[in-house]
Amino acid sequence: MRFPSGSGRSAIVEATAAAAVVAVLAGCYSFSGGGGFPSEVRTIYIAPFENQTVQFDLEQQVFRRLTEALPRALGLRAAGEQNADAIVRGRIVRYEDAAQSYRPGQQGAVQDVLHQVSIVVAIEFLDVRRNLILWESQGVTGRGEYRPDSQSDEVARTKALDALVQQIIDGAQSQW
Repeated sequence: MRFPSGSGRSAIVEATAAAAVVAVLAGCYSFSGGGGFPSEVRTIYIAPFENQTVQFDLEQQVFRRLTEALPRALGLRAAGEQNADAIVRGRIVRYEDAAQSYRPGQQGAVQDVLHQVSIVVAIEFLDVRRNLILWESQGVTGRGEYRPDSQSDEVARTKALDALVQQIIDGAQSQW
């Protein structure tokens, strides 16, 4: 096959060069394993968190949210504690529902306008085979707001849990 001089030949050369660059770059990066975790980490066990707050059901909510979102977001499979490559464990260290803004009410009273729920956890991801902490944080915080005159604190708690889970995912992924 003969190529005419000019653009046809240069387009083929450019395409070949581009393919070579892509092949080289693909060899330089490894995307095996989940969410940037070491390639040998393929399964994860999420232990129920210890609850150091007075919110009696908070540990169940944190556990449920993590088991629903974490394996999928990190590209890992859920496993039992004895079979997992990595274990996630933690403590819920603080739950706070505090007024953030006020406005004057009737007869000089002050009325809450906006509240914020904060949930703080200490967490660690442990590589079981190498007995190595892959990631840890003593203060991952999720926050959510609600208006007490028209919403319940559950609205803010849901937002805070969503934000908390996302902070954990982002923190774990940031290490690789």
